[in-house]
Amino acid sequence: MTYGPRVVHVIAEFSSHEAMGRTVTETARRVPGEHHVVTTRAHDGADAFASMHELGGRVATFPVGRTGALAGVLDGLRPDLVHLHAGALGPLQAALTVLRRHPTVLTAYAWPTVPGPGAWRRATLAEMRASNVLQPRVALTTLLPPPLAVAALRSAGIRTVLTPDPRVAARLGGRRWLQVRRLPSGAPQDDRRATYRADQPVIVFAGRAESVRGLDTLLAAFPQVRSKVPDAKLRLLLIPRPELPAILAAAGHADGVEVVTEPVKDLLAELAAAQVGTWPFKFDYTTSPPAMAVAEAMSVGLPVVATDVACVRAVLEPGVNGLAVPPADPAALASALTVLLRDEASWQRYADAGVRSVRERLGWDRAAAVTAEAYATALA
Repeated sequence: MTYGPRVVHVIAEFSSHEAMGRTVTETARRVPGEHHVVTTRAHDGADAFASMHELGGRVATFPVGRTGALAGVLDGLRPDLVHLHAGALGPLQAALTVLRRHPTVLTAYAWPTVPGPGAWRRATLAEMRASNVLQPRVALTTLLPPPLAVAALRSAGIRTVLTPDPRVAARLGGRRWLQVRRLPSGAPQDDRRATYRADQPVIVFAGRAESVRGLDTLLAAFPQVRSKVPDAKLRLLLIPRPELPAILAAAGHADGVEVVTEPVKDLLAELAAAQVGTWPFKFDYTTSPPAMAVAEAMSVGLPVVATDVACVRAVLEPGVNGLAVPPADPAALASALTVLLRDEASWQRYADAGVRSVRERLGWDRAAAVTAEAYATALA
């Protein structure tokens, strides 16, 4: 027997391997209730839910573009609560659709903005447009005034907003009738641990094969690392994207680089087998906050070097639980990686701090507790 509310999660596109879809899945597994998903298309993960409904249509305009189909599904499911998973446009999506008929909680994962003038040199226009960095919705959120978003929340009857992104909290917070809560970034609890090794240490990257994720920066930095740590290896666990052939060509000219493009069965095991993890993203919203792989690396005690951008900042505190370097700076990246490969004391400090961060503030159980409290508030 299922105890708890009947919750319908509305999300533009669902994959349990992506940050937003992973958050929905972990919520369904941990928060009591009967959980359903409504989306344009689902790539996997149906077994975690009571039902999954694919409405089709365009991801960029969902759910506004599928209001009729969404109404039909909601009428059939008769939810106690709707949980909308979206970005900064979530308030408008809720206000302009049938979601306003139901008690609704919004998780606003990010408030992305168009990169500033100084950031454009970090990637080509084509590379940015092929990623999350320069999508049409990013331009819309850049122009979205916070008072309009707040008015839309009030119109939709939403009184609770969860977010892992401090910028969302800053723009929507400070209103007595609206509760904006930081959502813990979410990371697994795991007993496996990375270990320090001076011989043949491995640096690992896991994620999409995209230049905006700093793979070209990493490949440029790695020879500098090898000049200081000759036995170092670089292992790239890549999800194929259109840029993959170009990245493979660049990686093929570097000594000590291994590229894996097949799906990894156990990412945590791969991370625990390395000595340093690195995610040198070039832009604030290269991925939706949080950068999930960074949190997963911390969960197994793998020290992390990343760039100080918004999606990483939701997880990494520079100098506390990891090292942060400027985007698109191969020399700075190489220097930070070298420190962790050569200095065991520094390595151990960040390994311990990462595990502690997951245990105290980033774990999925903590995220589920915050979400359950939001559900109770909305239903009350």
